[in-house]
Amino acid sequence: MKKNSNKFIRNLATCFGLGDMPFMPGTFGTLGGVPIYIFLSYIRKFFANHMLYNSFYFMFLMTFFAVAVCVSDISEREIFKKEDPQAVVIDEVLGYLTTLFLINPVGVKSNLIAMLIAFIIFRILDITKIGPINKVQDMENGIGVVMDDFLAGVIGNFIMVCIWTAFFW
Repeated sequence: MKKNSNKFIRNLATCFGLGDMPFMPGTFGTLGGVPIYIFLSYIRKFFANHMLYNSFYFMFLMTFFAVAVCVSDISEREIFKKEDPQAVVIDEVLGYLTTLFLINPVGVKSNLIAMLIAFIIFRILDITKIGPINKVQDMENGIGVVMDDFLAGVIGNFIMVCIWTAFFW
């Protein structure tokens, strides 16, 4: 039973193999957020207004955050047996989805533009790890793996909201 649960955790951690890419696993792992965001964009139409949808998205992010911390912690301790393994990319997915929080594009073209801008912003912040982003990754266990990408997503979201408000709203 343990072997099957570790396989499931590994699949979640690597976003079903995207983190196993031989080069740029973080960039490929971030792409794992695209189908999730497309799904979240699709279900937006079932909410009465943006406030309800944004509340749902927030709760989704917080749940995803908790799952990412648990998955990253187990991956570090039991699967990869090293700190912050590159193959673990569930944190990149969370950061990318966090960057897109509060952006409510209408239509396919707007969604594609939002996804591309968010991808670029998040990857720049994740790679450069400016300011506090670099400091939080020193936290222990799964929280350290996830917090730098989550913080990059929060900062990226601020930038994204500014861009979206100025140019696309």
